Order: sequence, then structure tokens, then C-alpha cells
Amino acid sequence: MKKLFATLMVMLGLSSTALAASDNPVDVISTTSQSALELLKKDTGKNTNQIRKQVEDLVVPQFDFIRMTALAVGKDWRGATPAQQTQLAEQFQTLLVRTYSSTMTRFKNAQIDVKPNAQLNNNGREAVVKSEVTLPGNGEKKNVMVDYTLYKGNQGWKIYNVSVEGASLVTIYRNQFGEEIRKNGVDGLIKLLKDKNEKGKPA
Repeated sequence: MKKLFATLMVMLGLSSTALAASDNPVDVISTTSQSALELLKKDTGKNTNQIRKQVEDLVVPQFDFIRMTALAVGKDWRGATPAQQTQLAEQFQTLLVRTYSSTMTRFKNAQIDVKPNAQLNNNGREAVVKSEVTLPGNGEKKNVMVDYTLYKGNQGWKIYNVSVEGASLVTIYRNQFGEEIRKNGVDGLIKLLKDKNEKGKPA
């Protein structure tokens, strides 16, 4: 699952320039994902850290981590203080980026087929863009169905959830977060995320 979501982080290398160029969520995903793959193909093994950083710089601003964190935390988000909400969003963002960026360069030969028609909801302010990702490996190719969920705000289309073969990133973490909050409260979840991120820091 981690490798699949690492691929998704790669596919969602969306630059602000690309977002400004299109008001269509399908065009945004299709055009800019190819740009991210082209960037990954520049990896020589000697410049890997630089390539990862460039991809992260493209990806991170295009996610609404506050909305994503709120959905992952669920009903307990409303009971958290503003300070707790800020800490949760910051730690969740750090966890996602560090967890998945370490493997993203392995997928520079992946291919993505973005389906032409987005499913629009909420009076056209939300969209689900479907795609099929081809992952090469061990002499075989594996096709994975991927859905990107976006909404349109003042800053254009932002991504707040991704599903792989029907498995929602937000739902996966909601189950984990809910269990921790039941045991140790919101502060316990913040501590858990901080501890994970501290362990993930480079030496």
C-alpha cells in the first residue's frame, strides 16, 4: 500500500502554473502528472535527493492537508482546539511526505491513463477524477485503478483524498487515528504522530 501511495504522490506533482492554465480537474491531473514523471526520469541515482525535493515542492502545495486531516480524524476533529488542529495537520503532512517520498523514484517508469470525464458533485465544486496506473516490475505490468478527489476553492482545485482500488487514504488513517484517540485522546494522537516523524528524520 505504501508503494502505491508513493506512486500517487508522484502522479500528483501539480504545479501552480499548471493549475492556473486549466479550470478542468481532468486536465490538471493529466497534464501535470506527466510533468512529474518527466522530472523523475532525470534521476540518475546520484541526484535522487534533489529529485525527491523537486517533486515534493510540486506536490505538497496542491493538497489541502487541513481538510484531509479533518476527514482522517473524523468526528473528534470538531472537539479539538485550534492549536490541536494545527498540530495534527502539520504532523500528518510530515508523516505522509516522509513515508512516501522515500520510494517515489522507483516508479519513474510508471504510466498513467487519466479517464476523460470527471464525476462532478456539490454543484461542480467537487470532482472525482478516475485513472489507471500501470506499474512495471518483475517482468510484468500491474494495472491499478486510482481515484483522485478534488474540490475547487479560492485557490483552484485542491486534492483532499486518493483511493487505490477502492481503498481510501483518508479512511485507512481514520481507522488508525480513531483507535489512538479512544485510548489516549487528541493529544495522544499528536504525540504518536510526532514520535513517528522524529523516528523518520534523517540522521
